[in-house]
Amino acid sequence: MEEFIDERQVRTDANKCPQCGSELTYDIETGNLKCGHCGHAVEVDDGGAVVRRAMTDEIIKSHEQWKEGAVFRCNNCGAKGVLDKKSLSKCCAFCGSPKVVCTQELAGIKPDSVIPFQITRESARARFLKWLKSKFFAPGKLKKMDKDEQFNAIYGSSWSFSSNTNTRYSGTLGRRETRTRYVNGRAQTTSTVRYFRVSGDIQQNYRDFFVHSGDQIQSKTFDKLKPFNLSHLKVYRQEYLAGIFAEHYSRAIDVCFNDFANFIKRDLRNRIMRKHNADVVQSLNLNTAYSDKAFNYVLLPVYIANYSWKNKLFNFFVNGTNGKVVGKYPKSGWKIFFTIFGIAVLAGAAVLGFLLLS
Repeated sequence: MEEFIDERQVRTDANKCPQCGSELTYDIETGNLKCGHCGHAVEVDDGGAVVRRAMTDEIIKSHEQWKEGAVFRCNNCGAKGVLDKKSLSKCCAFCGSPKVVCTQELAGIKPDSVIPFQITRESARARFLKWLKSKFFAPGKLKKMDKDEQFNAIYGSSWSFSSNTNTRYSGTLGRRETRTRYVNGRAQTTSTVRYFRVSGDIQQNYRDFFVHSGDQIQSKTFDKLKPFNLSHLKVYRQEYLAGIFAEHYSRAIDVCFNDFANFIKRDLRNRIMRKHNADVVQSLNLNTAYSDKAFNYVLLPVYIANYSWKNKLFNFFVNGTNGKVVGKYPKSGWKIFFTIFGIAVLAGAAVLGFLLLS
């Protein structure tokens, strides 16, 4: 069963301004709760130091549930998110639709930590527009679109993993060797690969590696948004979500840890190749033991710009700590055509000129 958002159901006096009774929301610029009516600010307690949780079945199963979180779903694009029950969502951050409903679904486990926004909405929006205007093939009309309501702040959901590793490896690597010899006064270059056996041990510690746990932001896009500034990591408090949408996680912790393990495997492979000055892998076996595995459920700051172009939705993302912009944009068919046509004309003129000079 689900129902359309009813302001009376999701607002309580706990989120009211003590001066005038209006709603308090999280103010990105100051890091405080702020009243949009009278401007009164309430300081947010940072909650102390963030502690990594040991990754054991017992701790994972006993993780505190997110009781103050309510799950919302957009009936237009299907996006799911979590809001503080004391807040109100008026539209979907991913598509801008007002068709947002409050579901009876449980919010899941409570976040352990959060990186609050470090750049303001205005600054992030300006960086996005500058990025968009730098894209030559983007349609001219798209570059001129600047609707404020299409730019929203959200928290992306992520698991943060840490682990020590001890790996025993063996295999066959190769090193490219290039030789040049002269035949009848002409240089001839040949390239061969010299293979050699390797074996050994490598120890490596990994700390706070983020794996995206939602399904609205593609993992490849999320990885391009990295890094997020860990120096601003805070213990999660519900005040950070006052008026800000959080992406709902859909990928379980064991699935995301497997992504972390795959990253470690690729990283170790690259480290071993550099260690032996190798260019080619014929075979390489890794036997990795993990110790001191730890995790955190983290909310990461992201701005989303949503634009519909020719009945297709495009999302653009801005890292809320450093302003990095990521996203795919529509391309103008006319610009592509005239660019190719212009290159063809120039190439033809160059060939014709060469023939005339010959």
